[in-house]
Amino acid sequence: MKIGIVSGAYEEDINLILKKAHLSKELFDITIGANTIKKAKPHPDVFKYALKKLNIKPDEALFVGDAVETDYKAAEKVGVKAVLIQRTETKTQNANFRTVNSLREIFNFID
Repeated sequence: MKIGIVSGAYEEDINLILKKAHLSKELFDITIGANTIKKAKPHPDVFKYALKKLNIKPDEALFVGDAVETDYKAAEKVGVKAVLIQRTETKTQNANFRTVNSLREIFNFID
Protein backbone atom coordinates (compact mmCIF):
# COMPACT_ATOMS: atom_id res chain seq x y z
CA MET A 1 0.00 0.00 0.00
CA LYS A 2 1.25 3.45 -0.89
CA ILE A 3 0.32 6.53 1.11
CA GLY A 4 0.54 10.14 0.10
CA ILE A 5 -0.51 13.62 1.05
CA VAL A 6 -2.16 15.87 -1.52
CA SER A 7 -2.88 19.22 0.06
CA GLY A 8 -3.86 22.74 -0.83
CA ALA A 9 -1.12 23.90 1.55
CA TYR A 10 2.39 24.68 0.39
CA GLU A 11 5.02 21.98 0.83
CA GLU A 12 6.74 24.01 3.56
CA ASP A 13 3.48 24.16 5.50
CA ILE A 14 2.95 20.41 5.08
CA ASN A 15 6.41 19.81 6.53
CA LEU A 16 5.64 22.06 9.52
CA ILE A 17 2.34 20.28 10.16
CA LEU A 18 4.04 16.88 9.99
CA LYS A 19 6.69 18.08 12.42
CA LYS A 20 4.06 19.40 14.86
CA ALA A 21 2.21 16.09 14.61
CA HIS A 22 5.47 14.19 15.24
CA LEU A 23 5.17 12.42 11.89
CA SER A 24 8.11 11.77 9.63
CA LYS A 25 7.78 12.79 6.00
CA GLU A 26 9.32 9.41 5.19
CA LEU A 27 6.07 7.74 6.28
CA PHE A 28 4.56 8.97 3.02
CA ASP A 29 5.45 7.90 -0.49
CA ILE A 30 4.58 11.38 -1.78
CA THR A 31 3.72 14.79 -0.42
CA ILE A 32 2.18 17.21 -2.88
CA GLY A 33 1.44 20.79 -2.01
CA ALA A 34 -0.12 23.61 -3.97
CA ASN A 35 3.35 24.70 -5.08
CA THR A 36 4.60 21.27 -6.16
CA ILE A 37 3.30 21.53 -9.71
CA LYS A 38 2.07 25.13 -9.52
CA LYS A 39 -1.55 23.94 -9.56
CA ALA A 40 -3.92 23.29 -6.71
CA LYS A 41 -6.92 21.09 -6.10
CA PRO A 42 -9.45 20.77 -7.66
CA HIS A 43 -7.34 20.91 -10.84
CA PRO A 44 -7.24 17.37 -12.29
CA ASP A 45 -3.49 17.59 -12.96
CA VAL A 46 -2.85 17.53 -9.21
CA PHE A 47 -4.47 14.10 -8.90
CA LYS A 48 -2.92 12.85 -12.14
CA TYR A 49 0.52 13.93 -10.91
CA ALA A 50 0.01 12.04 -7.64
CA LEU A 51 -1.07 8.90 -9.51
CA LYS A 52 1.95 9.12 -11.81
CA LYS A 53 4.38 9.62 -8.91
CA LEU A 54 2.85 6.65 -7.08
CA ASN A 55 2.85 4.62 -10.31
CA ILE A 56 -0.77 3.57 -9.87
CA LYS A 57 -3.96 3.72 -11.93
CA PRO A 58 -6.97 5.79 -10.84
CA ASP A 59 -8.98 2.67 -10.03
CA GLU A 60 -6.22 1.54 -7.66
CA ALA A 61 -6.39 4.70 -5.56
CA LEU A 62 -8.50 5.96 -2.68
CA PHE A 63 -8.53 9.66 -1.89
CA VAL A 64 -9.66 10.90 1.51
CA GLY A 65 -10.55 14.55 1.83
CA ASP A 66 -12.70 16.90 3.85
CA ALA A 67 -14.06 19.18 1.12
CA VAL A 68 -16.80 18.10 -1.26
CA GLU A 69 -15.75 20.14 -4.31
CA THR A 70 -11.95 20.32 -4.09
CA ASP A 71 -11.40 16.82 -2.73
CA TYR A 72 -14.26 14.39 -3.25
CA LYS A 73 -15.70 15.53 -6.58
CA ALA A 74 -12.31 16.48 -8.02
CA ALA A 75 -10.82 13.05 -7.27
CA GLU A 76 -13.84 11.28 -8.72
CA LYS A 77 -13.58 13.33 -11.94
CA VAL A 78 -10.21 11.69 -12.64
CA GLY A 79 -11.51 8.21 -11.80
CA VAL A 80 -10.25 7.97 -8.21
CA LYS A 81 -12.61 6.60 -5.56
CA ALA A 82 -13.12 9.28 -2.96
CA VAL A 83 -14.13 9.26 0.68
CA LEU A 84 -15.24 12.33 2.60
CA ILE A 85 -14.04 12.52 6.18
CA GLN A 86 -16.72 14.05 8.35
CA ARG A 87 -15.32 16.85 10.45
CA THR A 88 -17.60 18.74 12.81
CA GLU A 89 -17.33 21.95 10.80
CA THR A 90 -17.78 20.25 7.39
CA LYS A 91 -20.32 17.56 8.20
CA THR A 92 -22.62 16.81 5.29
CA GLN A 93 -25.95 15.03 5.39
CA ASN A 94 -25.82 14.08 1.72
CA ALA A 95 -26.21 10.32 1.41
CA ASN A 96 -24.61 10.35 -2.04
CA PHE A 97 -21.10 10.53 -0.58
CA ARG A 98 -18.95 7.77 0.88
CA THR A 99 -18.08 9.09 4.33
CA VAL A 100 -16.02 8.22 7.39
CA ASN A 101 -15.89 9.79 10.83
CA SER A 102 -12.34 8.62 11.50
CA LEU A 103 -9.35 7.72 9.35
CA ARG A 104 -9.52 4.24 10.88
CA GLU A 105 -12.71 3.69 8.89
CA ILE A 106 -11.02 4.06 5.49
CA PHE A 107 -10.02 0.40 5.60
CA ASN A 108 -13.70 -0.36 4.92
CA PHE A 109 -13.14 1.07 1.43
CA ILE A 110 -9.90 -0.71 0.60
CA ASP A 111 -10.23 -3.91 -1.41
